[in-house]
This record gives sequence, structure tokens and C-alpha cells, in this order.
Amino acid sequence: MYKRKQDAKPQVISYDRVKSYMQWMIERYGDYSAKTLLQKANLLFKDDKQFNEPALDYLIERGIVDDRRYAERLTMSFSEKNIGPNKIKEKLYAKGFSSQVINECVSAIETSDEDYFDKALTLKIRKFGEDPIEDIKLKQKALRHLISKGFSYSIANKVVSYSDDEEY
Repeated sequence: MYKRKQDAKPQVISYDRVKSYMQWMIERYGDYSAKTLLQKANLLFKDDKQFNEPALDYLIERGIVDDRRYAERLTMSFSEKNIGPNKIKEKLYAKGFSSQVINECVSAIETSDEDYFDKALTLKIRKFGEDPIEDIKLKQKALRHLISKGFSYSIANKVVSYSDDEEY
């Protein structure tokens, strides 16, 4: 009645098939880092991996896969949110970018300590209110929250003890 998957003939793995799969992934789901795309191809074409890297090299040569461009776009997206530089680095590293690309993209963000202070202050006010935090346990909780969002300890400490009467 219905054909089983076992009855189906296995498809032949070729360079063109791997290349078209990678292009299809990019067209369908958007950009990928080279490392992630290679992992996905290795997962699907695990029987014969000889064509995976040449197909990826072809896409890199043509500019279809560009880690730097993708990392810059992600960095700008993350910097628009209230995320600190350490968290941005962590997220980019999880995407599979090299540390050189990550450092260049994060250093290219034109934000000063004052901008990070404002972002951290926004997070602190949203979660803990506008008043400076006096309770030790609540202060530690606020510090952990801000540090987990990627802000440095010095900025987090200034934000937690900040009141409207002070100037930054």
C-alpha cells in the first residue's frame, strides 16, 4: 500500500547536492555562520562528508556565506537591546564565530561606558525600581542580574548604588 522509508532508494551524495542544500538552508532560514552550516551538512550527509567543505568554500568565495557580515549584523541587533558587551560576546561565540571576528565586531560598537551605564540603569529600574538598593541581599541579586546581562561589575555596582540626586 504505502512505501516504507526502507524501500526508498538512498539518494546519491554529490557536490551539487550538498551545495544546493546549503543554498536552500540560507534562502529558507536566513544567514548562518560557516561553522553552523558545516555542522548541519555533516549531520545530514554523514555517510559521505567529502563534499561538505568544498561546497562551503564555494559559498564563501561567492560571498553567500560571510561570517564577518553576519556577526556585525547580530552585534548591532544585540547592542540595540539592553545587553552588555560580555553577553554579546557570549552569544556570538555560541553562534560559532572565531574570537577574532567577535572582538572586532564588539570593539566596532560605538558605545561608551555612559551608554552601558544607561542601559544597565534601565534594566535596574525595570526590575528593582528607581531608588538605590540598601538591602544587602537585594543588592547582591541586582548585581547578579546585571552581570548576567553582560555588564561589568564596576558598571553594575555604580547602577545599583545610583540615585537621581547624583551625576554619573
